[in-house]
Amino acid sequence: MRKEKYYSVYDSSDRLNPGNALKIHHEIDQGYRDNPLDLMPFISMGKESLIEKRDASTKAEQEIFDKIRASVKEWERQAAVTKTYSRAIEYLEAPEAKHTSNQWINLGTPHSEKISNMVYEMSVSIRERTEYNRLTHESKPVAWYVSWEVDMRSPKYGHCVEIARQSNKRFTSIAAAQKYIEGRKKAYAKYFQEISPQVPQIYAGYYKVNDVLLPGYTVQGQEPVVLTKTADEFINDILGGDSVMKDKKPSVLKKLAEGNKGKTASARGAKDKEEQSI
Repeated sequence: MRKEKYYSVYDSSDRLNPGNALKIHHEIDQGYRDNPLDLMPFISMGKESLIEKRDASTKAEQEIFDKIRASVKEWERQAAVTKTYSRAIEYLEAPEAKHTSNQWINLGTPHSEKISNMVYEMSVSIRERTEYNRLTHESKPVAWYVSWEVDMRSPKYGHCVEIARQSNKRFTSIAAAQKYIEGRKKAYAKYFQEISPQVPQIYAGYYKVNDVLLPGYTVQGQEPVVLTKTADEFINDILGGDSVMKDKKPSVLKKLAEGNKGKTASARGAKDKEEQSI
């Protein structure tokens, strides 16, 4: 609460969330105990006069409120500019996809491997089950369980689409388990021919940030986006065309044209002097 002369203001809920929300909520209070204002001079004015004065004050309030609303609209445009910059920064801060460049690598445990590129990943593993022989006091493998999976991976969302998988397929020999894995690797090798395979249109959203395709990716059947406006032109549109880029630097072509114009003028002056001397 903020105390003013003859009244108090509750404004602690005012908030600004740049590029998102603006909240202004003020309440006026004239408490009996803390308020030194004496109503008797007002009471003596009479009811009709008081109503007239109150209505005039209410009208003045409305005019102030309308000005505040106009200022809020100005904030809306500026907040849209802030949000635009924030969305572009979010795109640039998106992590790059980490992958194995279409090479099989060991994951640190026996019979556990992975291959990946910017779009797809495949992992395989063999889990060995042993049994303990009380007579020989030895543990011997009795079965091998194969698990594998192929997924699409997004830099932003991680594993996002499951292509195929198999869990704990049982084999009675390690050779049979390894042969099965090699068959699975061959079956899905088509996904690991390129570092950045084209993304199916239905899954394009996983490879976009704020509806913009991340660098290095292409989408099946989609042409590259062609720029139609500069950033300054978009901002100018958001602000209602009132933005004047006073510090906008002249283009390189304009600089070259001006330079050539100066050189031409100098050369013409030198030629004139030469003709006059003759």
